[in-house]
Amino acid sequence: MKNVDRKLLRELIVEEILNECGCKAAAPDPRELIPQFEIVGLENHPHFDMISDYELDREGHALDAKCPGSYAKTADQLVINPEFVASIIKILMDKSGSTCPQSSAKALNDIATLYNF
Repeated sequence: MKNVDRKLLRELIVEEILNECGCKAAAPDPRELIPQFEIVGLENHPHFDMISDYELDREGHALDAKCPGSYAKTADQLVINPEFVASIIKILMDKSGSTCPQSSAKALNDIATLYNF
């Protein structure tokens, strides 16, 4: 049995876990894959303006993703709970020694884009 080193683990993650499901290509209408987003009850949310802006472009962004439903579910949670994003960026900063949240977020986006996530 092969030892699992960092390189092998990285390859497994990219090949097995991050492999797209392809549901968009199989759906007659990919819009059907996008769950409803209920903005009702969020009027008092501290980031309501951001949420309402997100809602305007939500479908288009979801349809640009390889799996519109997964995109929408994830983005919905991130826009309502921005502390998730902040905690991910903080972990990256702590591990790398970075001191700039914006630059760390840009690096995450750039590298994720390279891997076609």
